[in-house]
Parts: sequence; C-alpha cells; structure tokens
Amino acid sequence: MTRGRAVLALALLGILAFAGYRGWQAWELTQPGFHARDCWFPTGITGGARCGFLVVKENRSDPESRTIRLPVVVFEAQSHVPRKEPILYLTGGPGASAYLAERHQIQGWWQERRLFPQGHDLIVMGQRGTGLEEPDFGCDAFGTPEVGLLAYNLGTPPPDIHALTIKAVTDCAAQLTEDGVDLTAYNSRESAADVAELREALGIEEWTLYGISYGTRLALSTLRYHPEGVRAVVLDSVFPPESTQTVDLAKHFDAALQRVFDDCAATPACRERYGDLRTAYAAAGAWLEASPPSYTLREIFGPVEAEFAVGTRRYRYRPDDDADWIDQAILFDKPTLDELLFDALYSSDARLGIPRLLQQTAQRGTTVLRERFRDYLLYTISYSVHAAVYLSHVCHDEAPFESPEQIAAAVAAAGSQGHLIDRAWTSYLCDHWPAGEADPIENTPVASAVPALLLAGERDPITPPALAQSAAAHLTNGRAYALAGVSHGVLYESLCAQLLLARFLETLRPPSRSHCSASDFVDLPRRREGP
Repeated sequence: MTRGRAVLALALLGILAFAGYRGWQAWELTQPGFHARDCWFPTGITGGARCGFLVVKENRSDPESRTIRLPVVVFEAQSHVPRKEPILYLTGGPGASAYLAERHQIQGWWQERRLFPQGHDLIVMGQRGTGLEEPDFGCDAFGTPEVGLLAYNLGTPPPDIHALTIKAVTDCAAQLTEDGVDLTAYNSRESAADVAELREALGIEEWTLYGISYGTRLALSTLRYHPEGVRAVVLDSVFPPESTQTVDLAKHFDAALQRVFDDCAATPACRERYGDLRTAYAAAGAWLEASPPSYTLREIFGPVEAEFAVGTRRYRYRPDDDADWIDQAILFDKPTLDELLFDALYSSDARLGIPRLLQQTAQRGTTVLRERFRDYLLYTISYSVHAAVYLSHVCHDEAPFESPEQIAAAVAAAGSQGHLIDRAWTSYLCDHWPAGEADPIENTPVASAVPALLLAGERDPITPPALAQSAAAHLTNGRAYALAGVSHGVLYESLCAQLLLARFLETLRPPSRSHCSASDFVDLPRRREGP
C-alpha cells in the first residue's frame, strides 16, 4: 500500500512512461479471452516463457462496456523438476506496474521466481490500468514538478498541496472520461473477476495466489467472489478489506518509528553515537516546522547527473543545464521529513540510516536530509504506481467507509504527524474523482476455508502484523506469522519466510516454526474469544 502525501512521490513520481511497448498497443484485440502472442522480449533471458493478453470487459455490469486488455507472462518452471500447480503473482499498489514492459524488468522477474519453490510456473498479469495494456492512464496534469514535487519558484509562497492536487485530479478525471475510460470499473471486485477469467482462459484447474501488499486485498477479494480453482493463498504484508487505511496511517507509522528508537536505545553503540532518537525526532520536527529551509533541485543533486520521473514524464538533470525547473525550490518541512522516514521504514536496509538522519537534522544540518531526498527521487524512476488507478481503487473501495468525522478525529489524535492523514488522498480527493462507491460488503472480512499462509513484518509501517492477524481470524485454514526485524515485503527480506512458503505449498498446512530459528519470529497477541 502507498500512503499519504508519499503517494505524490510513489504514485505521481513513480509512473514510468514505457516506450518499449507502444507498437503492441496497435493490436486490435477486442474479443474476450486469452490471446497468445510471441513474447515482446527475448525468451533466452528467462528460460521458458509464454506471453499474451487477456481481454476482458471494462465494466461487467454494463452490457455496452468496451473491452480492455491485460498483459500476461507465464515464466515456466524448469523442465527437470516435477510440475506443480502454477502461482499467480498479484502486485501491490493499488495501481503498481507489473514490470513486464522492458528487458531488465523481465530479467528481474526471472530472478524473483527464485523466491518460490521449484516446479511452479510463475504467472504475472498486469492489473487493469497499470501498464502494457489499454487504456493508457497517463495524465499530463500529474507530470509537472509543481504537482509531483511541490516545487515552486523562490521568492513566492510554497504551494498549497490540497489546491494543486485537486486541480490535477480534476483535470485528469476530465481527460480520462473524455477518452472513454470508465473510472468506476477499476476496483478490487473487477480485478478479482479478471483473475478468475484468466484461470479459466488458460485452462488451469487449480493455482495458488501470492499477493503482496495491495495484492493481498486482491487475493482476498478473489476468495470472496471467485474461490473456484484457488488451491491456496499466500498473503505477504496483509491489507484486509476491513482495515482502516487512512485513519490508522499515522498510528502505524509512529509504532514502526518507535521500534527504531527502542532498538537504538537498547544498542550501546547506537545509543552512545546518536543519543535519544525520540528527542532528536522532536527537535528536528520543531525546527522544520518553525523555519523550514528550501533547496533547489540543482542544490539537491549538485554535480551528479541523474534521471528521475515526475508523473508521466522523465526528467534528466545535468548540473550545467539552464532549464527553469532545475532552479525550482522544494521546501524541506516536517512533512518532508516524515515522508522520508516513512519511505525508509519500508526497507530493513534503509531503516539503518534513520539514526544519522535524525541526529543531523536535529542539529539543523541538512546534508543527510538532502542526500536522502535525492535518493528518494532517484528511486521513483524504478517504482511505478499509476496515480489514476490508485485513486479509482481507494476512492471506490476505501473512502466510502471512513467518514470525515473519523478522519478529523484521527488527524487530531496524531498531533504533529496528523499531516500524514490530512494529506492522504482518501481524505480530500475522492469528492473530485468519479469512481463510485463499493458495496458495504467490501468493508467486511473475507471468510474462507482455503489454506492460507499470512506473512507480516514486525517493523512494517503500513501493514503491521495486527492486520495479518485480523485477516487470519476469518480464514479457518489460515495462520499468520510475524517475522522479527522485517519490514514490508516479507518474502523479499526473510529466508525464514521463504522456508515457510516452501513447506506450506508442499503440505497446505500451517508450517511449523521449527523450520526457522526461534529468533526469526515475534509472537502475535492472543485473540480474544467471545464478546
């Protein structure tokens, strides 16, 4: 899941303009079903692979709905091992790219399949609206530094984030609607129907669903509406439909941040070098609230040439360039600090840099702050979340179930971190995005007897272990495991999680914790029985 104003960097900044597949969009594929095609990449880089497009109705409730197409790649299991059921990989976001357009992305998938046991075909489908398919969800309104970076001209007031994004969202919705896009058709229920149609179209009797982050929500929606043929589900960094994404945003962030503070306090070398991190965080925040500095992109990047994305546009920075946007300023305020911390908490490696960042910022130094922001921008060139698809999902599936009163109370309770909620898109943009509203069932837990493995990272700032436990309570053959020291994307960070996955797929029973070290786990609170 993306979050808060960070969506401006992870959704607005992170949309890649894929040039390599434009020729494929000329194909006239309108008949529903799977259409096999030669792969648009050299299969020698992946081993066996099959490719094609799944054509589906954009809006299944509309008899006159047009069709759209979704790219599909089947990375085939090695032939020397016994074949097992396929695994469908469900990406996050919502609105995250499936990374199927370019050669290096395909190579990345071939590496990622090593996270899964041998013998399983790994199937990747681009979810509707997320790349290498029709329609194109790129909006020029999201492609400016003013909107994507909140950049502004020195000597003028800093931008009003609400006004900027409302204007961009209104313009984008008008553009897409004029282009014939049905914005009410991009949500979890329609995507779950895409999953079911793909299984039938490929002639697969049974498969396992692996979902990561938002992909867990899609896997659960598939269990709710289309359980046929689902042998098992693996939910990694669980986001169940009953959770309150926006209301709990600051609470989850602060809990993960506090664990970093506690770790440092419990480690003599860290404590002696950096002191009390909670105090440093408060001091840094107070300074940035009172007199936030501004830096131009020229100052942030310095002599380093770089390329990064803003909306649907790519920008190439050169120190000697005289483009106006290079000398636009970015305000380094308290929300900027929290966004950088939130981003760092997503990764166990990046989390290690938090003590140094807080110590220097508390001392009113900005070298590390600027370095971290520069790295943050560079990351956006490789991470792609389509803002329009994200909006359609959250405004349809989430916003209807979080009232303005709940949002206001959560902002007040969060104190200096309230901006994480106040600037979350579900807090103020959904009135301007015609996505429709989900049926109330979308705000209820999913009950199922399908075998389920739920993986949670102890340090996850967006989908903490409590959410996995909440989902597991309604999955009679499911069990949640919280992995110590791990953040978002458990399978990527934990060898123990990979061992648990292998055992689970073999037996379809909750794997024993004895497959790992006892120190790999943290205990989840016991569920209360009865009222």
